[in-house]
Amino acid sequence: MDIIQSFMDKEGGSIISELTSRGFSAEQASGFLPEALVTLMQGLKVANLFDSAGTGSLTSLRDSVDIAALASRTGVDSSDAETGLNALIPRLIAFLKDNQGLSGLLDDKAGGLTSVFKNL
Repeated sequence: MDIIQSFMDKEGGSIISELTSRGFSAEQASGFLPEALVTLMQGLKVANLFDSAGTGSLTSLRDSVDIAALASRTGVDSSDAETGLNALIPRLIAFLKDNQGLSGLLDDKAGGLTSVFKNL
């Protein structure tokens, strides 16, 4: 099972609930989450956001995203897209750390991350 699907299975429902509590409609939240997740995973793929100790900068990850473009693709305004990212990023990083996904990212960083991103 790919890492995005694993994350969606484990965290998707609770993140959608959190997004709706922050002003997203259920439809907006359901559309925003997968698009934002793929965008963040692509940001992890191309950016050098982790140091040798394996710790990441949440700000750097958020800054790697074109928020206006994400908002446009998902039908929300930029402030909602930023709110959504702020809810999603810490949970994604924690999930990757808990599920060895982060070490996979770090191990494959120089080799194109093919094992983690083959299904993107």
